[in-house]
Amino acid sequence: MPERPAAGYVPPPHKHIDRRSLPGPISPALSLLLLLLLLSACSGAQPSLASADVVEVLNRPVDGRFARALKPLEFEFPRDHGPHNDYATEWWYYTGNLTGEEGGEYGFQLTFFRSALAPGESNRPSDFAAQQLYMAHFAVTSGPADRHVSFDRFSRGAGGVAGATGSPRYEVWLDDWRAQETAPGQTHLQAAAEDDNGPVSIDLTLTESRPPLLHGEAGYSRKGPEPGNANHYYSLVRMETAGEIVFAGRRIPVTGLSWMDHEFGTSALSADAVGWDWFAVTLDNDVVLMFAEIRTESGTSQEIFEGTLGFPDGRQVSISADDFTLTTTGQWTSPDSGTVYPGGWRVTFPQHEIELSIDPLIDDQEMDVAFRYYEGATVVRGTMNGEPVAGRGYVELTGYGQGGFQR
Repeated sequence: MPERPAAGYVPPPHKHIDRRSLPGPISPALSLLLLLLLLSACSGAQPSLASADVVEVLNRPVDGRFARALKPLEFEFPRDHGPHNDYATEWWYYTGNLTGEEGGEYGFQLTFFRSALAPGESNRPSDFAAQQLYMAHFAVTSGPADRHVSFDRFSRGAGGVAGATGSPRYEVWLDDWRAQETAPGQTHLQAAAEDDNGPVSIDLTLTESRPPLLHGEAGYSRKGPEPGNANHYYSLVRMETAGEIVFAGRRIPVTGLSWMDHEFGTSALSADAVGWDWFAVTLDNDVVLMFAEIRTESGTSQEIFEGTLGFPDGRQVSISADDFTLTTTGQWTSPDSGTVYPGGWRVTFPQHEIELSIDPLIDDQEMDVAFRYYEGATVVRGTMNGEPVAGRGYVELTGYGQGGFQR
């Protein structure tokens, strides 16, 4: 195991950091944890990255000047695709299930995280003055190669290196990794990196085909029972996708469907929460699903959770923890971290006559970034209203690693 960073280590400001320049993997945690640790460090605290407790960090005291999600927001697009700097945290999560011209199945992830040092915009004149910290994750899964590769970068939102805008057009970027509006309802994604087997990149155009999926109460999604412990949360689903990926140096034209989650707020995990299992599913009958379980120290799922079931006619139905049953059907142990993750699921929605099995496209889709977690493409089969259905999707698994997060 590579040497862990010393207590108080903070990556240098003003420039992006590729994974290859980091000191090595540390205890698994949520994908947002590093930004929050950077936030604590920049605020004067000096956390130890080697022993940080994810729940403690996510439940840190929050500057009272930050806005709180207290009621539904009247979204206006594309403006609200952009940043909301009055809130403490925000993320833009792109995932997709793609098919190569030769029939192979692929998945991709491109994610941007924003964490604020203070609300609003900096009033300091320097181009390098920053109140926002950015992190980005990029990954590609190749079914034909049975391989998954992942990368991360970090930067202050200064000097044009990283940032986000919503007007006059939507764009979020960290160096040359970016999501950029190119026409109404159309977004271009690009990211490039290199591993031991050669270049890895995506160059994709995503076209909206459905209205946004608003989670919870019109996009007001609670994260716990505490007042203001909620986010504004919507998804762009069934985004028609075309372009190319490069994997191990080989260019592959691809088509498929993508999903974008955009979430912002000043919320925290409740005190007994240790992680979550999150699923996005797109079925071949044009039905879409987002659902999750927030796990607790006792091993039970948390009651406060709001997912969404979307129908082809535009109808959207909120999903609570009582509306579905999720059962693990297998497991997978990471050969790199030793973490044991669920490796297959069965989910039922009795009220909607939906029964699905969900399996990873390939087993090893662990994110080998500063904080390990699992984010991977899935294959879906089952029935709805007694009729067979199939589909694709993505799963995110957090809180399964060392430090008391096994279940």
